[in-house]
Amino acid sequence: MRKLNYSQKEIMNLGAFLRMKTRIFIVRHTETVGNIEKRLTGRQDYALTKKGEKLVVYLTKELQNIKFNAIYSSTSGRAVATVEPLAKLNNLQVIQSENLCEMYFGDYDGWKWEDVDKIQPEIKANQNRINEIYGIPHQETMQEVAERMYKYITKISKENQGNTILIGSHGVAIEAFLRKIVDLPFTYEREKFCQHNVAINGLNFENEKFEIVRLADVDYPVSYTHLTLPTT
Repeated sequence: MRKLNYSQKEIMNLGAFLRMKTRIFIVRHTETVGNIEKRLTGRQDYALTKKGEKLVVYLTKELQNIKFNAIYSSTSGRAVATVEPLAKLNNLQVIQSENLCEMYFGDYDGWKWEDVDKIQPEIKANQNRINEIYGIPHQETMQEVAERMYKYITKISKENQGNTILIGSHGVAIEAFLRKIVDLPFTYEREKFCQHNVAINGLNFENEKFEIVRLADVDYPVSYTHLTLPTT
């Protein structure tokens, strides 16, 4: 085998290069009663379902061998509960930020879609047609969500250069962020970015740029169908 000879400077430069990259895992929260009731959950919080509890087990199993240096979450209980077991495995506290929260659905935040339809049926019709929720009085826009997500995730990525971080957030918020970093209009190809419960997204951050390496992955629970919920 040919021996490779590198100078001390080359080795140091390589080490510095490797340390610059931040590995990021962004996951959507697990299933809640609000999801089952088809609500615009937004800034409201709801209890986890039994399936939601099991999905947290799946997620923890999937990511348990990754050493996380920091774990972040929105301030919503459902997002915190989704990443908390991994925080405990890594002896970390979950750092919470409102910048990672779900879109605020204005006057209809927390409403069931069926009740929104009775008042403004065009909102749901437009979502089905162009894949963007808009037209709700006093709501936060997709652009506003994308901007706050982008600014905060860029900030913590810079603070964690060379480290691996986990972020617990929400469906529309994650989708808005991903669309922004690939410069894709908010009204196009939603199915590609659609975030189901506990979907995993993997990114690298380097030289002020994000690279998506794993997108909205929900296939992994199939590997853990033999698991049962803890009894305690």
